[in-house]
Amino acid sequence: MTSGRGSTFWQCGRAASDRRFARYPRLPVTRCDGFEATTAKLPAVDGPVAVAWSGGKDSALARHRAVLSGYRPVLLVNMASADGSVRFHGVAGELIAGQARALGSDLLSVPTAPAEYETRFAAMLGELCTRGIAGLVFGNLHLADVQAWFETRTAAAGLAHVEPLWGWAPREVVVQFLAAGFRAVVVSVMADRVDARWLGAPFDERFLAVLSACPDVDLCGERGEYHTFVYDGPGFSAPVGFALGAPVLSEGYWIRPAHPA
Repeated sequence: MTSGRGSTFWQCGRAASDRRFARYPRLPVTRCDGFEATTAKLPAVDGPVAVAWSGGKDSALARHRAVLSGYRPVLLVNMASADGSVRFHGVAGELIAGQARALGSDLLSVPTAPAEYETRFAAMLGELCTRGIAGLVFGNLHLADVQAWFETRTAAAGLAHVEPLWGWAPREVVVQFLAAGFRAVVVSVMADRVDARWLGAPFDERFLAVLSACPDVDLCGERGEYHTFVYDGPGFSAPVGFALGAPVLSEGYWIRPAHPA
């Protein structure tokens, strides 16, 4: 808006309902914890929601943004490997349970395999309805076919499909993740895309600078170029203790398996 004296101001849309935000923030605004992309899918939901949870940065930021948008996440849902670990990530199921405890959430772990994923996913949606869950939060960013697959099945089950990060630019996602105060480590990299020496490295600007120099790598790893484990951040009552094993090559990924310390 423009004042009578010709000065230009930007009014914060969240300030009217959230006193943490200044009504007229000092310009320029380069980072804001209340940022919300206009393409995000944030339907009205009457009741608690669950979060599709991998233990990595996108699911953690999606949960955080859902909370800021007024949703009430009470359950984390992890579509796990048969042994309870996270496929391609190498994160033990015990660490996923540790994240749930730190966030004060219940955990629904669903062991599955690629051939039975759709059947197990449908059964999980039915379980959410039985538990009185009203919606499911995802951390999808810009892969339309992936997003549509989940949206179709979630809506068919009668659940709200919530996508707080949908349409965000990859750079904005990582900036907001770090600005919010999350802490994470790199636990898995695609063997033909990212140098394995970054396994175990902090997820920070140094790592992102390396990714930015790789033209065939999505900065957010949206095509699976790398995976992270989030061990602390907004909503965590305490950091989740962990240790990393020796690198192993599995299904085209270099992985440092993460397990409880």
